[in-house]
Amino acid sequence: MLASGEWRDAEFADYNVEADAAEYTPGKTHVLRQAAERVKDVLVGMGFQEMEGPHVDADFYINDCLFMPQDHPARNHWDRFALEQPEKIDDLPDDLVERVERAHREGVGSEGDGYHSPWDEEFARSLALRGHTTSLTARYLSGVAGADVEPPQRYFSVEKAYRNDTLDATHLLEFFQIEGWVMAEDLSVRDLMGTFREFYSQFGITDIEFKPTYNPYTEPSFELFGRHPETGELIEIGNSGIFRPEMLEPLGVEADVMAWGLALERLLMLVTGFEDIRDVHGTLCDLEFLRDAEVVY
Repeated sequence: MLASGEWRDAEFADYNVEADAAEYTPGKTHVLRQAAERVKDVLVGMGFQEMEGPHVDADFYINDCLFMPQDHPARNHWDRFALEQPEKIDDLPDDLVERVERAHREGVGSEGDGYHSPWDEEFARSLALRGHTTSLTARYLSGVAGADVEPPQRYFSVEKAYRNDTLDATHLLEFFQIEGWVMAEDLSVRDLMGTFREFYSQFGITDIEFKPTYNPYTEPSFELFGRHPETGELIEIGNSGIFRPEMLEPLGVEADVMAWGLALERLLMLVTGFEDIRDVHGTLCDLEFLRDAEVVY
C-alpha cells in the first residue's frame, strides 16, 4: 500500500492503546547469539584464543593463500560478492605474494606440481566479502595479523561469511562459521576427530559421522554430519582437514595444522530441533521460537 499510494484512500481502524496484548519479555538475547557465546566459552575452555579480522578482504587471503586455483568455479563472479568501490587492495606483502604465486604455478617440495593454470596478481588484490572465515586463518598463519604463530597454537573465530547460495532450509547468503585451527607437531586425523567429539559433546551431541571429501587446501579432508533430533536425518555440519604443504609453506609454517569450518546455525539445529535456517534469520523468522528457545549452558 505504501508503494502504490493506496493508503491514501484506505480506512484504518482506530488504535486502541488499552487492548489486551500478548505478554513476553522484550530485549532477549537472540538464540543464535546465545549459541555463538556458548561456542566461544567451550573453545576458550579447550585452550583456544579468538581471532579477529575484516569481513571485506582481498581475494588473496580469502582464496589464494588457501591454494585455491584462480580458475576454480567457486571464484567466479557468480559465486562471490565482489566490491566495486574500492575494487582492489594495494598493501599485500610482496614476498608473501611471490611465495603463494610460486606454489600455485609450480607447487612446493619434490612432489608438488602446482596447478599450471592462470594466476593474476590483480585478481588476487580484488576485494570481496569473505566466502569463509578461513581468510582469518590465512592472515594469522602468515603473520599478517601480528599473532605469534610458533607451535603449539590454537585459534578460533565465530564470525559471518557470505556466499551467493540458493536459499533453502539450510542455506542463506550470510551465515555464521565456527573457524578453528590447531598448530602442533605430528598431528593426525585422530586428533582432529577427537577434537570434534570433545567439542560437540559439550552440547550433548554424541552422534557424529565423518565422510572423506576433497578440499584444495587440506589433505586428508572430511565432512562432519550430525543427526537431527526431530527428523532423524543426517545433516552436514562442517568441513575439515589437515592443511596441505602447498598452503603452509608459502605462509612460513613448518608444523602441522589441522583446521575446520563448522556451521553455527546447523549446530543450533541439532541443539534445539528447528528445521529451517530461515526460522532464525530474516523477515520470515519464527518469533515464538526466538522468544522461547534457549541454548543450555
